Amino acid sequence: MTDNPRDTESVTSPGRAASLGDSARKHSEPERSPHETPEPVSEEDYWSQYPDTLTTADVAKIIRTGAPAVRARLRDGTIPGHRIADSWIIFKAEIRAWLAATSNRPRPSEPVDVLAGYPDELNYRDLMQLFRVKYKGTIYIWLEQGHIPGSFVGGRWIVHKWQLRERLDECSNQRLSS
Repeated sequence: MTDNPRDTESVTSPGRAASLGDSARKHSEPERSPHETPEPVSEEDYWSQYPDTLTTADVAKIIRTGAPAVRARLRDGTIPGHRIADSWIIFKAEIRAWLAATSNRPRPSEPVDVLAGYPDELNYRDLMQLFRVKYKGTIYIWLEQGHIPGSFVGGRWIVHKWQLRERLDECSNQRLSS
C-alpha cells in the first residue's frame, strides 16, 4: 500500500458494495474480465469523439504516447501540424490522413482540406472554431502580428480562405524544403 491516496484501489469489494446501497450499484459499470475485449468501434465512431482541431493531449491519446513526445514529433515533422506564433495547430483530418498513409494497410489518400466547411471570408469566430482557441484576443493578436493573414476593414478583421490556406501551407511542418 502506498502513502498516496490516488494509488489506492478504486474497485469496491463485494461487502462494501452492499453497504453503499442500491444507488451505487445501479450506476456502477458492469464487471468485466480483464481479458474481455470491449465491443468494436467503427472508424467514424472513433474519430467522432474528437473535435476537428486537436490538442497535443488528444494526439497523445490517439497514438498512445505522452504529450512531450507529441511536441517533439511535431517539431521534427513526424506528426503533421502547423506552427502559428507559439502554438501548434493540429487538424484531425491531417492526423487521419497521416495515420492512413503510415498504416501497414494503406488506403488511397484523398487531399485534405481543413477549410472545406468554412466560408470564403472568415471572421474571428470562424478562426476561434478552426484553431480551437477559447479567447478571441489570441486571434486578434495573431492577426495584428501577421501570424494569420487578414484585412482590417470597417473596424473588423476579414480573413480570406485562400490566404489562410496559403499561410497554413507555409507554417506546416510537412512542407517540402526547396
